[in-house]
Amino acid sequence: MADPPTPGDFLLVEDNWDDWFTYETKYYLYYCDADGKLVEIGAIKIGQFDMKKGQRRPTIPEKFNFLGDEFFSVGQRKSYYRTLQELNVTDQTLKDLRDIAYDNDIFRKARHEDVFETSLLRSVKETTVLGEYARIISGAAPLTPYDFRYRGPAQLSAEHEPVELSFKVTPESDPPSNIHVLIGRNGIGKSFMLNAMVRALVMDGADEEGDGKFYAEENLLEEEGFSSIISVSFSAFDKFEPLSERMIPKNGIGYAYVGLKKKKRTQSDDPGLKDISSLSREFSISARNCLDEGKLTRWQRALDMLESDPIFKIAKISELAEISDIEEFKKVASSRFRNLSSGHKIVLLTVTRLVELVAERSLVLLDEPEAHLHPPLLSAFVRSLSDLLNNRNGVAIVATHSPVVLQEVPANCTWLLERHHTLMTAERPSAETFAENVGILTHRIFGLEVEEAGFFNLIRDAVLSLGDYDDIMEKYGGSIGSEGRGLIRSLIAVQNKRSKK
Repeated sequence: MADPPTPGDFLLVEDNWDDWFTYETKYYLYYCDADGKLVEIGAIKIGQFDMKKGQRRPTIPEKFNFLGDEFFSVGQRKSYYRTLQELNVTDQTLKDLRDIAYDNDIFRKARHEDVFETSLLRSVKETTVLGEYARIISGAAPLTPYDFRYRGPAQLSAEHEPVELSFKVTPESDPPSNIHVLIGRNGIGKSFMLNAMVRALVMDGADEEGDGKFYAEENLLEEEGFSSIISVSFSAFDKFEPLSERMIPKNGIGYAYVGLKKKKRTQSDDPGLKDISSLSREFSISARNCLDEGKLTRWQRALDMLESDPIFKIAKISELAEISDIEEFKKVASSRFRNLSSGHKIVLLTVTRLVELVAERSLVLLDEPEAHLHPPLLSAFVRSLSDLLNNRNGVAIVATHSPVVLQEVPANCTWLLERHHTLMTAERPSAETFAENVGILTHRIFGLEVEEAGFFNLIRDAVLSLGDYDDIMEKYGGSIGSEGRGLIRSLIAVQNKRSKK
């Protein structure tokens, strides 16, 4: 700058660093704070489209409000972007400097320039720009791997060892590995185990025999462990209650409950279920809390993902962010919430509360989300949850009996729970689950149960009594789907084979 910088100004200082005797694109960026002091932000490299042969530096004006379309830039360290965040000047500064980590369109155009690879990305990898730099800009938490185990409560019979489950999260994995699933038939003990997990993590002196224990190479309850536990359950019939406030250690790991049941004040308290007015009020308060900077972006992103459902799109929940008056906000939020179906109310409240509550390194324990949601909305919810956890570097463990949830996670993030009398077992699925057909998953997980119920019984009886494909189709007026038709042919083939013996 020609003039001395004043508060709010930025200063670019040339550096003589030479990249391969070809380019000199390095500068140091400073910011003049409210006290007139220069704060060093860090090293930045600036390139220019169509740089001429022998042109070593971009032709940057001596003084400017923003760089023109012919320029592009990138910071050289993560600290560059973190400092901008700390100064609360990230968005406008990176926009004015046409930063390639901030704007993917500029990145795609600039990557074909020689100066891009030779100079700007000489010391920085593309994956760092698109991954770590972009996460810092968006306010997302740094991703770290997880590798921990849970040794469950004692089995019904002392002769059996407790079930042991392992959970591993790999940053940036495809498919994502931040949601883990416990799946099994109703009554097998999934909800019991999920509630035991809550107690094992949150309560001081938890009973290892009754609640199990989490462990890893380092104690998960220490500094690098989970920051908070969020328990989500909207089942009115779940016999396990949210922990009372007096049971939660004041200086221990954080705990929050999201669900239908009112919080207990004492262990003997029986507060009952929340009514629609309570849920509506809870939503409006939570939504208001999501308007804070950082949370607002995450909330809007979550709502965008849910708007693949036409009901959510029509409801225009995201427009709430435009209402500045608090009383008006509460009124409109409650009204729009009340107009939704029960399933849509629950998923909206759950997502909003999770955006409000999930912090860096949170663990979400979610019990049977399928109870109130139809399959497309359930899939959208799972993807929205995974996206939020990725942003906050969190993990979720979901108890379910829905193959729709199962098809959203890989087999190495799934535990199939089964019970044989007094013995509970946990195994990985024998085949991949992510993006698999729901019908195939249903057969693999619940095969014997499915064959003993529903249309299987009807078709088996028809094959036994009629024994002919055309006769069976005529009996049902042709109203049998492709899976049922295949089953008829298979059962007839088995029956014919047996009759020839």
